[in-house]
Amino acid sequence: MTPTPPPPPGIVSVHATPDGRVSVWRRPPGAGGPAQAEHTRQRGWIYARHLRDLAHLGARLRVSPEPAGPDDAYHAHDLAPDGQIPERAYRYLLSGPSPRQLETELLRGAPPGTRGVGDLSGYIRLGYAEQYLIATRQTYHTGLTFDDPVRLQFDLETTALDPQEGRIFLIAVRDNRGLDTVLEARRPAQEAEMIAALLTLIAERDPDILENHFIHGFDLPFLRARAQVHGVPLRLGRAGDGLPWTVDDGTRTPLWCCPGREILDTLDAVRRRNLPSSGLKAAAQHYGVAPEGRVYLEGAEIAATYATDPSAVRRYARQDVQEVDALARIVLAPSFALARLTPRPYHRLPRAGPAKGVLEPMLIRAYHEAAQPFPAPDRSPEAPHRGGLVQLHAEGVLRHVVKADVASMYPSIIRAGGIGPRQDRLGAFHALVSGLTAQRLDHKRLARDVSLPGPLRQEHHAMQEAMKLVVNAAYGYLGAGRLARLGDREAADDVTARGRAILRQVTAELQARGVQLIEADTDGVYFSTGEAKGEAAERALVQAVSATLPEGLTLDFDGRAEAMLSHEIKNYALLRYDGTLDLCGAAFTSVRAEGYGAAFLDRALRALLRDDIPGVQAAFEDTCAALSARQFTNADVATRVRLGKTRAAYAEQRQTRKEAALEAAWQAGLDFRTGDRAQLYVREGQGLTVLTDPVGRDYDPGHYRQALVQAYATRLRKGLEPADWEQLFSGRGPGLFDRDVRDMRACWRPVP
Repeated sequence: MTPTPPPPPGIVSVHATPDGRVSVWRRPPGAGGPAQAEHTRQRGWIYARHLRDLAHLGARLRVSPEPAGPDDAYHAHDLAPDGQIPERAYRYLLSGPSPRQLETELLRGAPPGTRGVGDLSGYIRLGYAEQYLIATRQTYHTGLTFDDPVRLQFDLETTALDPQEGRIFLIAVRDNRGLDTVLEARRPAQEAEMIAALLTLIAERDPDILENHFIHGFDLPFLRARAQVHGVPLRLGRAGDGLPWTVDDGTRTPLWCCPGREILDTLDAVRRRNLPSSGLKAAAQHYGVAPEGRVYLEGAEIAATYATDPSAVRRYARQDVQEVDALARIVLAPSFALARLTPRPYHRLPRAGPAKGVLEPMLIRAYHEAAQPFPAPDRSPEAPHRGGLVQLHAEGVLRHVVKADVASMYPSIIRAGGIGPRQDRLGAFHALVSGLTAQRLDHKRLARDVSLPGPLRQEHHAMQEAMKLVVNAAYGYLGAGRLARLGDREAADDVTARGRAILRQVTAELQARGVQLIEADTDGVYFSTGEAKGEAAERALVQAVSATLPEGLTLDFDGRAEAMLSHEIKNYALLRYDGTLDLCGAAFTSVRAEGYGAAFLDRALRALLRDDIPGVQAAFEDTCAALSARQFTNADVATRVRLGKTRAAYAEQRQTRKEAALEAAWQAGLDFRTGDRAQLYVREGQGLTVLTDPVGRDYDPGHYRQALVQAYATRLRKGLEPADWEQLFSGRGPGLFDRDVRDMRACWRPVP
């Protein structure tokens, strides 16, 4: 028998419609040649436990132990013809002439009032593109590198944030094939022409992917609204009318889609990385991709600057899309690689949960390809699930710190122990986790191989990151219980019990070698060697402990630091040997942190971690003096606050219960909605106020001095003796019995 040839590589977009039409675009590997389109049709298919909702079809529904034939309109593939199947398993693979026709017939036989197949029990239904990818055994991006598809970034500059109040006056456009330009509408009458020029440019460049930062929440809704004002059809796609549409995927910002082009938002990927700020400029600075000579303009001043210095705004906008391009290569690369693994469209992956949104479709695909009934969910009584081991061994400032972790501990435990859901008769879960864990370690090794070209190492790094997302989600999927189709709390408990035992073994072996443990968390540990031993000796120590672990598990050296402030579990500051300061946890990284406080904390932490207590004192006194002299601006002391109600909802409660942030937004006349964010500061004599004058200096110095102690200096407590902290930050002035600050030392203490 001649084997079926593998499908051609290079899928960059799939557009599948309810009536069964499927358009597929492929891009040849190597970034050469135009995109190739193919058009086909697909039958709709759904996993089902029973056939009662199709009983009305009578003889039009054929039930057989074989797949549907060419003459079958409606068919039920009986995947367990011998009847040997667990109760409530999905025994049948239903199919119909098109997805819509199959769903229509199911609803026709459903109880009255049923609105959609999702309201019915006993079915597993996937999206139309997912159905196509699984049925044809394909995925996106096979054989492609990140830059093989044409990626185009565009960014709007507008006169207001609301398209009913403002307009677009400039659009920066860039792609990875050399395009770098701006489109302008100096006068309102030119806006329609500029929008049409953008659409023409997109059609000519024929990108596979459209990218920007907050493209779903701002650029596309604003662009559509302004196009509608001028009667310009916003044809962004490649098929049909090409108009984009939105999907409510349960998040606050709808997901925008268009036929034939994937729309990717770097903001979605940045938000998952828990950075101090998810804004474009902050993310670009964090990853070191901000262009040299970067122009920074506040949003409110961009339009005004354009009127007096248009060249500065052009440069600013071009640098915006340049940053998006560079940021996408970092934060979207794992999702791009993930699309090679799971049967889901690329544009959905930055938002998809790694367990339900990535791993579960892979499990469904495994059962579909094996023509096996999909298992019934576990019905065991829900019981509390015990997680990993988390211990704090020391707090304060410790020196010569090493981080070691068990490489892919939970996936390795699953792999070595043969652990999987009890109901998974195919063993698909264990096979996936085991295979991907092994492949991930290979990609991780190759990503570190300096003999390989840089782009190839980046591809290996992206693949190992993608595989890490999937295998690390495996334990969480087991522990999700009934929220996951193949959840199994007992299996999850088995994984964490073994993990706790392994981490206890690691900490015991480290203690036996004379180190001071600082923090142990799930699969890793921070410890201090007490004295400088050098990186080679530290690595040798970690390797010696690794040799004591069970087969299939390794302890990896995961970094070192000159000093560490251990504040509380999962909240610490690390001063690296190269001078880099790494902060972890809400105590040190908060999106609500005021700029003046964050700057003080950075300076004070560096001094504390170098045992320079006079430097800590100077950081505090200089900040207090700058506050009193109003050297900071209102923007420096402002914080960004999420508003939890709409203006209308707050109006109903305002007479009986006022909330400070909402009241400030109310007094400013803002038409706010739930989830909106406002920049607020404490104005002298007025209290909490919406920031309208960023460069003004009418803040309340006394309030911010008090906040400096209570919100920032207090985070240094664990690294100082109580009396020393009180002397430095109480503000009581010099005392008769105060000791010389030069005699103070950073300290630490064990935690029982």
